[in-house]
Amino acid sequence: MGTTDPRIVRTLAVIESGWAQRLTVGRLAAQWGLSRSRFEHLFKKQTGDTFKSQLREVRLAHAKSLLADYSLTVKEVAFRCGYSSSSSFAHEFKKLLHSSPSKYRCSTF
Repeated sequence: MGTTDPRIVRTLAVIESGWAQRLTVGRLAAQWGLSRSRFEHLFKKQTGDTFKSQLREVRLAHAKSLLADYSLTVKEVAFRCGYSSSSSFAHEFKKLLHSSPSKYRCSTF
């Protein structure tokens, strides 16, 4: 899908560079002078995906590479990827990748 709206292009850049930070729809919508619902609609129309889903995919892609570092616990990986708890991280990881972070680490690295 071709993303042409400069606000969404910049939002995608924010996701790529700030994936470990606490990014919220409300904060980004306000930054662009949009209501939350208008921002979510525009993001979905431009990318074909929701903001939350896009952020989750970027975070979990980084998490997969961080899990290769055995000096980091799964909990540390979760926090480095912007999750507020290791349980929410594990839940989303398993939902998207069909494996717990620990099992993924053991089977892949």
